[in-house]
Amino acid sequence: MKFGKIGSSAVFITGVLWLQSAAWAVHPITWRFNSEKAYSTGKFAATEVNNYGQLFLGRTAVQLVKKPAFSFVNAMVQTKNGTIFWGTTSPGKVFAYAAGKTSPYYTVPGTGQQVLSLAVGVRGHLLAGISGTGPARLVRLTHNAGGKVVATSLFHQVGIKYIWAIHVNANGTIYLATGPTGELWKISPAGKASLLLKTGTKNILAMVQAPHNNLVVATDNPGLVIRVNERTGRPFVLLSAGVAEIDALAMDPSGDIFAATASPLLARIGAAALSLQSDLAGMGRPALVHGGKVLAAAAPKDKAHPAPKPAKPRMGRLPVATHPMPLPFPSMGHIKSNVVYQITPTGRASVLLHVPDMILSMLYRHGKLLLGLGSHGRLLEYDPFTQTETLVTRLTQLDILSLLAGRHGGLYLGTANGGQVLHLSANVAASGTYVSRVLDAKLPANWGVAHLRADMPAGTRVTIRTRSGNVKNIETLGRFWSPWSAAMPANTWRKISSPVARYLQFKIHLTANKAGQSPVLDAASLVYQQITVPPQINSVMALPVKGNPHLVKIKWSATDANGDRLQYRLEYRQKGIPVWIGLANHLTNTDYLFKTDSVPGGKYRVKVIASNAADNSPQETFQVARETRYFVVENAPPVISALKWKNLRGHRVVVTGFARSRRVPIVAVEFQVDSGKYWQPAAASDKIFDAPLEGFSARTGKLAAGPHRITIRAVDAKGNKTYKSVLVTVH
Repeated sequence: MKFGKIGSSAVFITGVLWLQSAAWAVHPITWRFNSEKAYSTGKFAATEVNNYGQLFLGRTAVQLVKKPAFSFVNAMVQTKNGTIFWGTTSPGKVFAYAAGKTSPYYTVPGTGQQVLSLAVGVRGHLLAGISGTGPARLVRLTHNAGGKVVATSLFHQVGIKYIWAIHVNANGTIYLATGPTGELWKISPAGKASLLLKTGTKNILAMVQAPHNNLVVATDNPGLVIRVNERTGRPFVLLSAGVAEIDALAMDPSGDIFAATASPLLARIGAAALSLQSDLAGMGRPALVHGGKVLAAAAPKDKAHPAPKPAKPRMGRLPVATHPMPLPFPSMGHIKSNVVYQITPTGRASVLLHVPDMILSMLYRHGKLLLGLGSHGRLLEYDPFTQTETLVTRLTQLDILSLLAGRHGGLYLGTANGGQVLHLSANVAASGTYVSRVLDAKLPANWGVAHLRADMPAGTRVTIRTRSGNVKNIETLGRFWSPWSAAMPANTWRKISSPVARYLQFKIHLTANKAGQSPVLDAASLVYQQITVPPQINSVMALPVKGNPHLVKIKWSATDANGDRLQYRLEYRQKGIPVWIGLANHLTNTDYLFKTDSVPGGKYRVKVIASNAADNSPQETFQVARETRYFVVENAPPVISALKWKNLRGHRVVVTGFARSRRVPIVAVEFQVDSGKYWQPAAASDKIFDAPLEGFSARTGKLAAGPHRITIRAVDAKGNKTYKSVLVTVH
C-alpha cells in the first residue's frame, strides 16, 4: 500500500496536491463528439457540422478587408458587372469590391452617419439609405464626368430617421422600409413619394417581393409580417410574433415566406453580452451594443415625432383603406426562443426552427436557408425538406448582420463588433481542420485511445492529432504545451501519445478526394483516466461539548479530488508520551465524540487519518493525516486548602482560603451555611477567578449566636467540583 507520511498538525504529501473537488472516482472516462453542440465551441477551418453531429468539409472563408476601419456592415449588394458594395456604420461609408480589391466608394458627409440599406436600381445605379442626424435620405450614387461619385437625393421626409430596407421592382418603383414611425413609402419612377402603409409599430425592418404585385414587410415589436398590395396599398397581417422583432425575411420559389426573429431577450446564449441601447430599443441592428460600448453613430430619440400607439388587437382581414392606417396585431402567442416562421401562400404560419441566438440576417438559396446569427458569429444552414441544420462556420466576429448570394455561387458575409466582409467559396475545400476547445480532465490524467468513426469515400482521409498541457490558456501559454502528436487515422483505435497532463486538445484533419467528395466524420471519442491523488484533510478541530466537560467533539473536513469514498481512523496521544493510541476506526462520518473521563489528566492531541482504500487498489491507495491542536483533559477536582474563619461585627463570619486546580483555571468559589437551599458566591482575592490558584473570602450575613457549618465549593473550567466545610461559632 502507498502511505503519505503522517506527522504533526499538517498533511505531509510529496508532490502536487490538487484541491479541486470532483464527482467521480478513478475509472476511464470518455469525451464524445457526436453532436452539433459538442463541436460548437471549437474552431472550424473549411469544415462544417450538422445537427446530426456529422463533421465534414465545408467552404473556405476569405476576408476581403485586411484592416477594416468600420464597425458594422449593415447591407450588401452586387451589381450586374459583379462589383460588390457594402454600407457601414462608424463611419458611414459605402465600399466597393472588384477585381480582388476593396476601396472606399462613397463617404456620407457629416458626423454620426450610417448607411443602413443598399439596393441596385433598374439602370444599374446604386441606391443608399442614409440615416443619422436629421431626416433619413435615399440617395442615388452615380459618377460625374470627372469620375467622382455624386449623391443625388431622391427622398427625405421630416420624422423619418431610418431607412432599414430598399426594394426596387421591375418597373423602377422604389419602396422604403422606415422608422421610427413604422411606415412604408413608395417612390414612383417619376420620383414622386407617397406613403403606402402606416403599421402602427416603430420600424419596418425587412422587405421582400411576393407574387401578384405584393410586398411582404416585417416590423419590430410586436413582430408583424404584413402583405401589402403594391397598387392598392391594401394590407393584411400574416403573422404577429408577440414580443419579438422580426429582422429578416426570405422567400422560396413556391411562395413560402420565412420570417426570423431577433430578440435579445429570447436569445438564451450570450444574451448578457449583447443588449440594445435604451433609447433605441427595438430600433434594429445599428442600436446593437457589445461590452457596454454604444455605437457612436446611434441616433437619439426623436421627441418631435413620437411613434404612434398601437391600435387595439382585432382579428380578421383588414378593410381596404383609402389612406394609411394603423394595423391590428393578431398574435402567435408567447415564444421562448428566437425562431424562423414559415408562412405558406395559403396563410398557414408555423414555427420552422428554434434558434438560441438572435437571427440578424437570412437568405434562401438552393433549397436551403442561411441564417446569420448574433452573439457567437455562427452561420447556420437549414434544409426545410430534410430538417438538417448545419453549422457552416463560427467567426471571431460576434454578429453576422448581412448576407449576399454572389452571382458566381459564392457567399458573402458582413459582420459587426469587429466589422469584416468575408467570402465563402462555392465549392467544398480540398482540406480542412477542426480544433477542439481545451478539454479539462480536472486532474492530471493518463490518456487512453482516440477513435474516429468516419465514412470515407475512396481517396478521402480523416486523421486526428492531440497535444496536452497543464495550463488552460493555450492562446497565450501554448508554448508550455506538448507539440502536436503524430496523425492517427480514422476507423482505428490508437493510444494517445501526448504526455500525462490535466488538459488535452485535439485537431481533426479532413481531406477530399480528386472528385471533390468529402469524408464524413460521424463521431469522435477520446478516453482518459485521472491519476489517483491523495485525499485532502482541510481542517480538524477539538471542540468542547456544552454541558458535559468530559466530552470533546473531534470535527474535521476532507475532500478527494478523484471523488473516492473516504474512511477515517482516529488516534490520540498525551503530551510527553511518544505513543499514539487507537481511538476509533472505519469511520465514514466527519465527527466523533471523545469521552475523556477515562484517560488521565493532561494535554492531548487527536490525529485523523483519511484513506481512499475503498475505491482503489492497494497500489493506488493513499493515506493522509492531520492533527488537532493540544487540548486539556482534567478529571481531578480542585483542592481547597488553608481554610480560616473569624467573627465579624454584627453576628457575621468571614471564611478565607485557597482553591487550586492542576491544569485549568478556577472559575467559581461558592459557600453555603448550614446546608441551606442556596449557594452564595465568594469573592476572589484579586477580584476575578481566572487562574489555577485563587484566594477567596466568603462573608456571611447575620447569623444566630451559636455553632454553624459553612461549606465551600470550588469549580474549575472543566466543571470539576470539590467541597470542604468548616465549623464556626458566632458570639
